[in-house]
Amino acid sequence: MNTLCPFPMLSVILAATWLALAGFSPAHLGLALVLALTIPRAVAPLLGGLPGIRSVTGAIRLAGHVVWDILIANIIVARLVLGPVSRLRPAFVKVPVTVTHPSAISLFMSMISITPGSIPLALSPDARTMLVHVLDLEDEEAFIAKVKERYERPLMEILEC
Repeated sequence: MNTLCPFPMLSVILAATWLALAGFSPAHLGLALVLALTIPRAVAPLLGGLPGIRSVTGAIRLAGHVVWDILIANIIVARLVLGPVSRLRPAFVKVPVTVTHPSAISLFMSMISITPGSIPLALSPDARTMLVHVLDLEDEEAFIAKVKERYERPLMEILEC
């Protein structure tokens, strides 16, 4: 691990976020660089076991899929909750987990969590099964296939774990 910049992608994201929020000026550029170098160094002991990224374009594509899924799910959930409650088919689904790295599992669960209409409730002690509550479940197998194909498979391709 490089001691000056232990997590280069995190540094780039921090600097870009700072500049996007604060505006571009020489002072903000300097502060963005300071933050981008000091914050990752400060949290490095906590993030020491993070997997590397194999494909930045794959990560961007996955982020796009997640954002798209959030937008579509918001529309679907709004229709469901504004309609008759009797139409809802809530259910608990056990989703098998293939990724093994704790950070990848956390990302997988987070992606499911931020998509409206589904929420991970528990992870089995062996981290091989995740219990997910789904607001409106039409087909359990289709739901499992969708989250594994749209989120877990790309994570395994992107992360070095």
